[in-house]
Amino acid sequence: MKKIAFFILLVSTTAIAQTDSLTTSNYEDALHLREIPRHNLIVDLGIAQPTGDYADIARAGLGLGMEYLYYTNKKLGFGISLRHQYNEFGYIDFQNDSSTGVTNNNWTNTSISVGPTYSYTRNRFQFDAFLKGGIAFLNNPENSVSQIGIGNTQIFSSDTENSSSSSAYIEGGLRFNYYFRRSVQVFFSPQFNTTLGNPIKYRTRDNTDATVIQPNISSQINMSNLIFNVGIKIAIGKEYSSGELRIDD
Repeated sequence: MKKIAFFILLVSTTAIAQTDSLTTSNYEDALHLREIPRHNLIVDLGIAQPTGDYADIARAGLGLGMEYLYYTNKKLGFGISLRHQYNEFGYIDFQNDSSTGVTNNNWTNTSISVGPTYSYTRNRFQFDAFLKGGIAFLNNPENSVSQIGIGNTQIFSSDTENSSSSSAYIEGGLRFNYYFRRSVQVFFSPQFNTTLGNPIKYRTRDNTDATVIQPNISSQINMSNLIFNVGIKIAIGKEYSSGELRIDD
């Protein structure tokens, strides 16, 4: 009887040790919990909040991103991402009922960037930190607005002729992932991105004294956004960074 009981215990222990399941208690041995998929597709959608000087002429918008991420090992990956985002036009000094000639053309940019990702995995949770650099293709639309009153004239106009159509670009951020399935993670990701070289140009004039005519003031700024994303990270194929293959049975 003792031999039978010992045999049953041995078989049960072996079966549990070989189970590759999210519910297994042996987290260190489960392949999908101690390793990381080699090939990944990431898709995210978020709210783009303008920052810095860009916040003077832009309001919140949306951003959509897609990335291919390749891991060389369980800690280090390299990704290439494509992102499109827009911000609504909104020059803060003119948002009132007395404004005239107000336009409503969005500021947009489409970027492609590459860079490293560092990942740390603990059970179902995974933390990513990433930094990328690349190029952004910009759309600087015709935007103008004026507010003219007694003793007060304010004018804003885009300088599209002198604005750049493309710019160097960087983005960086964090991802807080949760394994929904062995091959699928959902995440929340705050990130910051910005163009470089002040590619957007515009002119303003503020005459608060009717007896003095002020010259136009020319300004140059970057498109900078703080983005709050939610998204999904999907393993492409069954290979992990160690070369082992996922077993879905």
